[in-house]
Amino acid sequence: MKVVGHLYGGAARFEKYQVNATVSDIGIPMLAGATTEAGLDLPGTQNALDMVGVNYDTATYVTAQQTDGTSAERTVTVDSRPDSVIQCRLSGGATAGTALTQHPVITASSDGLSVIVTSSFASPELAFGVVWGYDGANAGQARKITATSGGDATVTVAFDNAIAVGDNFLRANVWPAALDTFSVELTSDFTEIDSTVAVATTGAEFQVISLDLRDNGDTNGTLTSTVNMLSGDHILGGRLT
Repeated sequence: MKVVGHLYGGAARFEKYQVNATVSDIGIPMLAGATTEAGLDLPGTQNALDMVGVNYDTATYVTAQQTDGTSAERTVTVDSRPDSVIQCRLSGGATAGTALTQHPVITASSDGLSVIVTSSFASPELAFGVVWGYDGANAGQARKITATSGGDATVTVAFDNAIAVGDNFLRANVWPAALDTFSVELTSDFTEIDSTVAVATTGAEFQVISLDLRDNGDTNGTLTSTVNMLSGDHILGGRLT
């Protein structure tokens, strides 16, 4: 994750906070610690409650006095603005950096309303997520999945062109500006979205506000597709959940 701007403009508000856990990666949504904790804590793959900000550096948590002359106080820098627009990559699995899977079409759809592939859209359930063309006549076009049945994803707004056998599509469990409480599942290091799990109404509290979905002509969209999102539960305000 990284902050790419702010919903209401202006500069970042950088703050340093003590930590309650070792922070090994940059780009983690840091959470306010509990009353008995020493500082900011790590999130969970399905928990980003009371977010304080995305971290810009790392820290090794210690509690005892140090013999090397360094302080036991360890801090990370975060952008603490609740309106931070956070760019997050879509991962093809629970491990960050995993490529999205290409799904080849096995049955043509002349009206552009069905994407039919071998792997299931219904298990895990991806209804109300997104499917987009990776190559073929609909490369770069994205549509909301409105119904699923096995390997068949139905869209309400047709793709502009007929869908041919062998066309590859990508898919993810996100959609922007969802009315219902909408959340995401994070990868094991908390820096990306695991796009392979079911569309969630419970999970890490973020609201997706826009999609940047890439195809095969866009520097390999299986590795470069991202979303922009806001914290859905920020300690300084801006709660969306």
